[in-house]
Amino acid sequence: MKQGVTQWLSGLTFVAFAAGCLALTLFLAHHLPQPLEPAGEVPGISRPETVKTLPNFAQIEQVPERKRAFFGMLLPMVEWRNHQLRQMRADVEGMTKTLASEGELTDEQASQLEKLRIHFRVSEDNYPETPEALEELKRRVDIIPDEMVLAQAAAESGWGTSRFARQANNLFGQWCYRKGCGLVPSARSAGASHEVQKFDSVNDALSTYFRNINTNRAYREVRQIRAQQRAKGQTPTGLVMVEGLHRYSSRGQAYIEELKELIRYNNLERVKEVWLAPEENEETEAEEAP
Repeated sequence: MKQGVTQWLSGLTFVAFAAGCLALTLFLAHHLPQPLEPAGEVPGISRPETVKTLPNFAQIEQVPERKRAFFGMLLPMVEWRNHQLRQMRADVEGMTKTLASEGELTDEQASQLEKLRIHFRVSEDNYPETPEALEELKRRVDIIPDEMVLAQAAAESGWGTSRFARQANNLFGQWCYRKGCGLVPSARSAGASHEVQKFDSVNDALSTYFRNINTNRAYREVRQIRAQQRAKGQTPTGLVMVEGLHRYSSRGQAYIEELKELIRYNNLERVKEVWLAPEENEETEAEEAP
């Protein structure tokens, strides 16, 4: 009899434990923010392939061909990320309209808002009220023009040939501060602790760059310029937005002028027409192009 009671209690304990685990799982699934889901595909824009190893751009002797290969690799990633941002921006605008008309977000919208707050670093400490959080998200959840991204990638990586690009998939000169997180710059000054961040793929490097521009306080001016263009009914443009990148490089204004020259000289605002449709456009850039 005693043994039967013991077995019964053991079975009850097991059932209670299983039920507790299930309840905890459901609670976490409902209350903890989940990663942002990628936007679905649309005609002309599809999820790019993952690039874990850069092509050997240095082996492409003809400069125009090297540029064409560089743009051809990177542009699909840029377009996909901007597509995702447009979808998320539409969510933010939808929440703003719902709040104005209904006074309260739906459960689904509230869940998405929580995810967006986390991803774009719009904390409740700094933006406790939903309307002000949405206003800040409008400044952060927005595209970065193709030409700006391509120009920075070209400038920071030497068209994909630098040591950091080849060994760390880092096309944007992004730093990290934990020992072993990347490659130590050979010219790092004494006492400095930063490293050039290492990424598993070029895609990861690009995603980090986008989040950095859209959330880091150092690039608040970039976001303000973009918001001003939006307020005027204009589509954000790289030539205007790069003016806010004073803190991206120690070279300051000289760096900005270099980016503007890269955009103009290489017609990056028309990159698809000029570089990725060679059968329709026989013009090529000079060998000594920036």
